[in-house]
Amino acid sequence: MATRTTLHVVDPKNPGAVDVIIHLGDHWNEEGLRANKKEILAIKKEVGRLFKRAYSYLGAAKIFLDEVKSYYRDTGALDVGALDKKVLELTHQIFEGKPRQTDSPKARHLFATAITPKGPESHLDSIVADVETRYIINGDDGTGKNTLVRRLMEAALMRGHHVEAYHCALDPALVDHLVIPDIGIAVINAVEPHYFKPLNGDKVVDTTEFVNAVINEKFLAEKKVARELYRLSMEQAIRFISQAKQEHDEMEKYYVPYMDFEAINTRREQTMARILDLATQVNGN
Repeated sequence: MATRTTLHVVDPKNPGAVDVIIHLGDHWNEEGLRANKKEILAIKKEVGRLFKRAYSYLGAAKIFLDEVKSYYRDTGALDVGALDKKVLELTHQIFEGKPRQTDSPKARHLFATAITPKGPESHLDSIVADVETRYIINGDDGTGKNTLVRRLMEAALMRGHHVEAYHCALDPALVDHLVIPDIGIAVINAVEPHYFKPLNGDKVVDTTEFVNAVINEKFLAEKKVARELYRLSMEQAIRFISQAKQEHDEMEKYYVPYMDFEAINTRREQTMARILDLATQVNGN
């Protein structure tokens, strides 16, 4: 099945052979929708404009956040050697004595946080609620937290453990959080906008321990400006996303009266039955 709406258009790669296309347009009154064609096209154009603005500000937010991070690297304030030692220490602590789970470990790549019309929303609490041992990584952006999480993920895969890697919503190339289900371990990057308050039994690692306070102090004012511009850019992006949703909701008003929701519900039930039947066949094999 393929989803084809604004922001997440996914075309089928093998239609018919593998992919199934469900066309909900089979259940609308085309004549009724055409009567509102002018209004629908105008709103769709405005939604596109608003999302374009939102993407611009998200791009700016990333630039300014990267600026914050750069101070630790460019000034030499971060002791990279000390960070490397901490990674090795945690690697031994987490994996020593743990048998391999498989010779073909896999990483599931997911998101715990999303940038929504209401602002950043995180489901990290529910993801790690039942994990037996949790490592909370505190510290400013740029002090090696993502590096630490990534290296622990690589260590887990090399030692034969499946992992769940939760990526950054603003910069998907970065892994913010890690869960290793078979040994009950979670590594959590506690940073804006997904702060995580440690509970009793959680192990806390603070990467500011690897920062030269004297060097860091010298550049605090510059870093503060970059941080403020990052937050301002994020606020503007979210404002545009919120406006886009309002326009999209307005467009839906033109569709609702001309949709056969009873037929759609029937199609949904048929689709679910088909999915369950396929799952039964796969499990049976």
